[in-house]
Amino acid sequence: MELLFVVSSEKGGEIAKPLAAACLRKGVSWACFFTNDGVRTLTDSAFCDLLHESANEAIVCAQSWKDLMDGLPCPLEIGSQFDHAGLIAKADKVISL
Repeated sequence: MELLFVVSSEKGGEIAKPLAAACLRKGVSWACFFTNDGVRTLTDSAFCDLLHESANEAIVCAQSWKDLMDGLPCPLEIGSQFDHAGLIAKADKVISL
């Protein structure tokens, strides 16, 4: 996988959206891990659709989701910091947002 976006803030999520769309247009393999306030980005259904359509993997930190999203169903795979580490090991480059 060429790029991993680690989205740990809401503002970072706003940056991740156009970057993810650019990866899709250019055929770049990419993945996302969402943690901390970055999980709030996942209320955008269009972004979630893009993640399902073109990300190699898209994982949400279970604890962050539980703490910040008040029982809402998670639109992506729930994981842990162990999954985060696994994604980092697979990525050529990591972009922390």
